[in-house]
Amino acid sequence: MKRLVKTLAVLAIMCLFGVFSVVGLFFYISMDLPQINSLKDYNPPMNSRIYSKDGEVLLDIGTETREVVAFDKIPKRVVGAFLAAEDDNFYNHEGIDYYGIVRAFIVNMKEGRLVQGGSTITQQVAKSFLLTKERTISRKVKDLLLARKIEQKFSKDEILFLYLNQVYLGGGYYGVKAAFKGYFDKDLNQATPAEAALVAGLLVAPGRYSPYVNPQYAKVRQNYVLKRMYETKKITEEEYQAALKEDIKMRIRRTNDVKGGHFTDWIRQEVMKSVGTEEFLTNGFKVVTTLDWSLQSKAEKAVRDRVKELDKRQGFKGAIKQLTSDEEIKAFLVDQRKSILREQSSFFTYTTAGKNIFEFHEDDDSLEKTFSYYEEEKGKLNERFQSLVEIGNSQNDPFLKFLQLDKAYQGVVLAVDDAKRTILVEIAGTKVIIPESGFEWAHERKFGEEPHWFQPQKTPSKILKRGAVVLVNIVDKSVSSDQLISADFFKKFKDPALRALLAKQKFIRASLDQDPEVEGALIALNTHTGEIVTLVGGVDFKKSQFNRVIQSSRQPGSAFKPFIYAAGLENGYNPSSILMDSPQALGGVDDSLSWKPRNYDGEFKGPMTFRNALEVSRNIPTVRLVQDLGVNKIHEFVNRFHIQAQIPKDMSLSLGSFGISLAELTKGYAVFPNGGKAVRLRHITSIKDRTGKSYPIPPADAAWPPETEKPKVEPAPEVAEGETAPALPQGNPFQQNLSSVQVYDPRLAFVMTNLLRGVATYGTAATAGKALGYNVGGKTGTTNNYVDALFVGFSDTLAVGTWAGFDDNRPLGYGETGTRAALPIFIDYMSSAMPKYGAPDFPVPDGITSMLVNKQTGKVLPPGSTDGFLESFVTGFDPNSDTQVFDPNSQSTGGKPSSIDDEGFWENQ
Repeated sequence: MKRLVKTLAVLAIMCLFGVFSVVGLFFYISMDLPQINSLKDYNPPMNSRIYSKDGEVLLDIGTETREVVAFDKIPKRVVGAFLAAEDDNFYNHEGIDYYGIVRAFIVNMKEGRLVQGGSTITQQVAKSFLLTKERTISRKVKDLLLARKIEQKFSKDEILFLYLNQVYLGGGYYGVKAAFKGYFDKDLNQATPAEAALVAGLLVAPGRYSPYVNPQYAKVRQNYVLKRMYETKKITEEEYQAALKEDIKMRIRRTNDVKGGHFTDWIRQEVMKSVGTEEFLTNGFKVVTTLDWSLQSKAEKAVRDRVKELDKRQGFKGAIKQLTSDEEIKAFLVDQRKSILREQSSFFTYTTAGKNIFEFHEDDDSLEKTFSYYEEEKGKLNERFQSLVEIGNSQNDPFLKFLQLDKAYQGVVLAVDDAKRTILVEIAGTKVIIPESGFEWAHERKFGEEPHWFQPQKTPSKILKRGAVVLVNIVDKSVSSDQLISADFFKKFKDPALRALLAKQKFIRASLDQDPEVEGALIALNTHTGEIVTLVGGVDFKKSQFNRVIQSSRQPGSAFKPFIYAAGLENGYNPSSILMDSPQALGGVDDSLSWKPRNYDGEFKGPMTFRNALEVSRNIPTVRLVQDLGVNKIHEFVNRFHIQAQIPKDMSLSLGSFGISLAELTKGYAVFPNGGKAVRLRHITSIKDRTGKSYPIPPADAAWPPETEKPKVEPAPEVAEGETAPALPQGNPFQQNLSSVQVYDPRLAFVMTNLLRGVATYGTAATAGKALGYNVGGKTGTTNNYVDALFVGFSDTLAVGTWAGFDDNRPLGYGETGTRAALPIFIDYMSSAMPKYGAPDFPVPDGITSMLVNKQTGKVLPPGSTDGFLESFVTGFDPNSDTQVFDPNSQSTGGKPSSIDDEGFWENQ
């Protein structure tokens, strides 16, 4: 008996010790619990967005795609689905569901796998918000303790609010609102019970039960949740049966492409540097930029199309690849057809059988039917026509509608016909013909500054053969083959029956295409505010993220001349001043060497007016102008414009032989149409976080002082009542009252604008005036050996810079000047921009006099002359005036130019 009592006493002590140990363990762990008050300040990670000024989302970026929604905005059927799937006893327990734990254990044992979980929603909230994901006993204990504390601190609806906004539901979506938008492109109030069950079923294992990845598993899980919803009375039997029979339309997830790639990525980098990367990716920033999306897409197309033309002028690169067998060709076409149909589909149907059927799809044998159609129709032909007629597309083929005009596709060459001068190509089972006009450009590819002339390609067999995979651009969708065949073919085969048969065959008309190696760029900015309206940093952002507007430093060539001529106007020249275009030797590195600058055409035209020299971009007059003004004066003048560039301090600056970004060059041109005011580049309108707090905008223009520094403006002389204005002070009258903003006299700015309007009307850019009208100006630029081609131009409202060239400084090819290679980009863009932003006549400031002059000699003509040119001058500084700002001959030439490796350096346009 004593032994029994002793044994019981020992057991009692052990039990008591165990109880105290467990209590002590719980107390110890509870001391390390995180504070749950933070749940009241629920600030989950939120994506940030970059917008264009017209509201287009350019980039949606972050660590978690989430949209927080109030609990009362979440439909009961959605809440019910999650409760049924995860915690149907949620409103009855106090954070821990002991019955649920036992039930889940029994179900899982019966199934032999994890079907149900024992954790309550409250425990999941504790784990998600406050704990790590480690699988340890202490963490499980913390789950239980925190769940109880959360239940004491928050109402059931508050806990569900946190849970339904926080949970990860696959596809990168966090929270129910983002998930329903992402999966179904629906708001929550549009959700059906079937859709709610599908999403709720993802929670336990989003990858395993994703209808995108494992549609069969997803269907089993969805049906289980629907059954639980019915059993727990979240839906009626009628709703349950209807949900089991419901096919669900699901949105196809695509890569979240950045819009306005080079510009938007620049903004992203700048804002991240300013506010911090992690902060930007998690704090739901809204960044509004100056970009005009309606014009950005047109600018990207202008650059792409014109650069393609330029690249094709240099010749054909050859086939993308060569297929060697009929089996390879057929496999390529089958895969391509499926791929195009999927690309055109915006959703797929997730059926009750657990299968995914794309919006646009065909039976597996659809392409076989297409091939059979061609063979059957071929067999019906008269034997004498078998080798002369290709069977066209069946007009009943639904696939024809999916091929888009003016879009490039890969295609497989089926045949080349030298007699017809055609190339037969197949795109995904659809027949395409490239006529002679579509491949005649495909000569030998050759670059260099030396002249090369190539005859139009007329023999397709010299460039391609059967099985070649090439890029083709769709021109027209339904054309009779007789319209695509060379006229010489019908001179040889005069059979009317043959022609009639060929006329019945319908083909898609296309042209041979290729991805360009040449690059291009464009920037457009508001001439008055400096806001960047459009920026295209390259042909394809996906292939190259290098921003050729901001990051690239290229030689401007003759596009720099306007700054030299503008300095000339400020220092004694006027549009009718005479400059000499004659041979001249310039001093070299030592007295034994000299260089003779040459014009683009190698000729000399003698005396010519200031205007004419600029309009036709003569080099020798420009060099003489720099000699007269002095290099130092040019430097001082350009620095006043807040242009950031490493301009050399020698005569080579005459022809733009230094590096400058397209953005800086274009910014400088804006000074002319806006009345002489330097502009500061601006790219962002506002930066705000999720709370609406505003953040400082990082500067877009490194050449300007910080905006906190106020410009120094010299006050105008005071004039007492009854007195006349004092005489002009000593010095240059055009430099009075200039400041860090007003950097050029408004009168001279108008005269310079008028001169550049002449370039776009009569000079090297005359095609711009013909296409766009009289209210545009600008200047072409071509660098040595045709490495860079530029055009920078403007209207009253927009300044636009365009560039084309190779990143590795290869020559573009003989004759690829700014006029030919860059100006067409400007014309295409301004054709869309001018109707939107307007192109009023340039305002004429006070102090401008107009006179009829002989454009060739600059001499003033008597009134009534019919062959004169109406020229604008600053009043008092016209050809009839004795006023002299300064004596140009008294200025220093600024020293000798640097060593030039090749005399051809001077052959700039």
